[in-house]
Amino acid sequence: MYRIGFFTLAICLLLAHAYPASADWTSGEFTSAGKPVEEHHCVPAGAGPHPAIVLLHGASPKKGLGDRAFEKMCTDLAALGYYTEFIEYYSQTDAVGVGRPKLMMQDFPIWLAEIKAGLDDLGKNPAVDPHRIAMMGFSLGAYLSLSIGAANPSQIAAIVEYYGGLPPRLHPMAATMPPTLILHGDKDSIVPVSQAHELDKLLTQNNRPHEIKIYEGANHAFNFEGLPFWYRADDARDAWDRSLKFLATYLHPSTT
Repeated sequence: MYRIGFFTLAICLLLAHAYPASADWTSGEFTSAGKPVEEHHCVPAGAGPHPAIVLLHGASPKKGLGDRAFEKMCTDLAALGYYTEFIEYYSQTDAVGVGRPKLMMQDFPIWLAEIKAGLDDLGKNPAVDPHRIAMMGFSLGAYLSLSIGAANPSQIAAIVEYYGGLPPRLHPMAATMPPTLILHGDKDSIVPVSQAHELDKLLTQNNRPHEIKIYEGANHAFNFEGLPFWYRADDARDAWDRSLKFLATYLHPSTT
């Protein structure tokens, strides 16, 4: 990957935020390589099978990832008809932190394997339509989402990636990437905006369906209220609206 040091977690990306908890946020687990992986999910009302969205956090501390920001995303998406699952891909590793780029490179395949196992498990869930599963990742989670989509394009219907990028070794796989929404700030001090432009160029060259929105003046994690030094309310609302429209286009939930 490019500049793995961008995940220096002075940011402590995605700490607990001031969102109300919901009883709809349900804990569960699946197995990867015979080991348990924690997940939390929100189930829509009505009969399935439902389109599904997998949420992937950024490079945050390991504890506290029952993050209320993700609870709110999960319950909001479920209210729109999406079976939503948050995968805690740190289940078999330590969290990444300041100055650990080598460990991040080492752990990346483990995280990918956990997420892939979660997708396989989700695809067997009778409440889920296996042909309508999308990824939504943030920062490190965006890298993982894009990597999963590049390696398993038939399993992913769409990707919404916030301020991430596609690792260079996977660039040849851009030719079969699922539809992708790229959201990035042009003042990102953690993941350079050049990575958004590079992904846009790759997808354009390969004639892959995608959209890109670069937010002028926005830094990393501009859509998380818990990081007030970066949070930009108008950009956050716009990015979420774009995310919902993009997902509705490619997943076609029954309620939209």
